[in-house]
Amino acid sequence: MRAETPDTVTVMAQMMSDLGRLTSRARMRRDLAGQGVKLSPTDMWLVDRLSEFGPARMSELATWQSVDRSTMTTQVGKLEKLGLVQRAPAPDDRRAIVVSVTEAGRQLHEESRAAACTAFDSMLADWSDAERRQLTESLTHLVDSLVKHLSTKSEDHSTER
Repeated sequence: MRAETPDTVTVMAQMMSDLGRLTSRARMRRDLAGQGVKLSPTDMWLVDRLSEFGPARMSELATWQSVDRSTMTTQVGKLEKLGLVQRAPAPDDRRAIVVSVTEAGRQLHEESRAAACTAFDSMLADWSDAERRQLTESLTHLVDSLVKHLSTKSEDHSTER
């Protein structure tokens, strides 16, 4: 008797699980972030976001990471002590706090981005340019779909963090 071929959605679910497992390994995190980086993935995401999109209010960052403001305050405080970000009152509302990346944070972002590019170039060395483009297009589409799904408010998702 021939075994049934798994459907596409089942394979995608397994691949997402595998990606989560593989990208959480210490070696992969070092390869993608750079050998000198000792920050958590969450901390690096914040440094990357501020480097790429510029200063943001503390409340915007908390919403972006789907955490409470108190959690964001703690995270920003840690990065501030490391000299990677800085806080200042918002120019248009002195009660609000704006977080920006420092030169050290920007340099860390650039070094980690270069490390990730080197790692992916090595991992995909035997892929053709067309295969790399197809992967990039598919991953971009997947990320856009995930963002859309997670930003949709419904009863089922109202308590997600």
